Amino acid sequence: MTTFRTYLKIFLSHRVYIAIYLVMLSLVGVIIGLSAYSGTTGEFQVAPANVAVIDRDGSELSAALAQHVLQGNNQVQVADEKRAIQDAVARDQVSYLLVIPEGWGEGLLDAARQGTQAPNLETYVSYYSGMGRLLDIEVTSYADGLYGMAATLGGSAADVIAATDDAWEGSTQVSMVKQAASPLPTSIVTAAEFASYPIFSSAMVCIAVLMSSVGRRPVRDRRLASPEPARARNLALLGACVVIALIAWAWNFALEVAVLGGSALASSPVQLALVGAALLVYALVSASIGFLAGQLGVSENAANALANILGMVMSFLGGAWTGLSLLPDELLAVAHFTPAYWVTLVVEGAAGMGEVSTATVLPLVGDLGVCALFGVAAVLVGLALGRDSVTGQRVTYSTSVIMPDIINPTRT
Repeated sequence: MTTFRTYLKIFLSHRVYIAIYLVMLSLVGVIIGLSAYSGTTGEFQVAPANVAVIDRDGSELSAALAQHVLQGNNQVQVADEKRAIQDAVARDQVSYLLVIPEGWGEGLLDAARQGTQAPNLETYVSYYSGMGRLLDIEVTSYADGLYGMAATLGGSAADVIAATDDAWEGSTQVSMVKQAASPLPTSIVTAAEFASYPIFSSAMVCIAVLMSSVGRRPVRDRRLASPEPARARNLALLGACVVIALIAWAWNFALEVAVLGGSALASSPVQLALVGAALLVYALVSASIGFLAGQLGVSENAANALANILGMVMSFLGGAWTGLSLLPDELLAVAHFTPAYWVTLVVEGAAGMGEVSTATVLPLVGDLGVCALFGVAAVLVGLALGRDSVTGQRVTYSTSVIMPDIINPTRT
């Protein structure tokens, strides 16, 4: 017990690492979660888009088309210049920009009477928003409606517009389907996925620095000279690693629940428990990797570098920052060999769980088991490679002069 307390004192003495990797990075995750907050009113609402219309025609038909596009959306003023149009779309100032060329209205009526192709519209769609694509489809449909009414009914432009608007008056009724289980808030899901980085970095750095401190020759010699058995020292060291991992997990998860997931405690307790279990397993895996790094004799500077590089790489491959659906197939194939990937599967699976049942929970528990295997492998490799530094004993072999066919092991 004395050795265990000593290990914890060494860990707590590194306040700078605790402040940076454990406190500050976890706060960044909470801030990112707050920025991703999305409330719900229980009703379906169409989100407005930023739209700009440049009407070079000035006809009744072009005015009707412009009014149709701007209805329910936010109008943005853009100068009728090529550079201004390109900047507005490239900088995502508008999701959709419509340019109605001169003579478009008269050309559409003439094409409808003669049965020829209608004149084209000039459209620009932002790559940052899917609303622009939807608006482009709607504009094309409305323009086709004007063409169809002009070809079928004939008459003036006012008659064509009135008939087309009457056809568009019908609205689609949308009803909200209630799920058997309430989904987790987007904010806590985002924060939980980001938490893979601070949990891994804090656990690995603190454990590697701890083992680097106790592995220094003066400290190691005093440990080996003590009457405490080597097995007890090993268990104390492993226990300290587990405690550090639990501290990293408890701080991150408790902070996220307190700030972002208060409502989920009552509405989605099972899903929230799965997210907590995923982060707990990942914290233990991170501690195992830190234990392995310490057994290999990684220095303090190297531990910092490894924690940041491995933490960012595994978080990226695990889809914590971009989402698994956005990763290409090649990276997804590589991501299967990282524990962060399996944690993200559990978090996303719990977030989208519409019904809590054995069929939906057990697959996620299986993913947690796969993630835990990474930790088991790291601990076993660390014990195998670093047993000399832990026990302080090394086995050497010498060949007997009298009996050369027998190899006698001797301990030094």
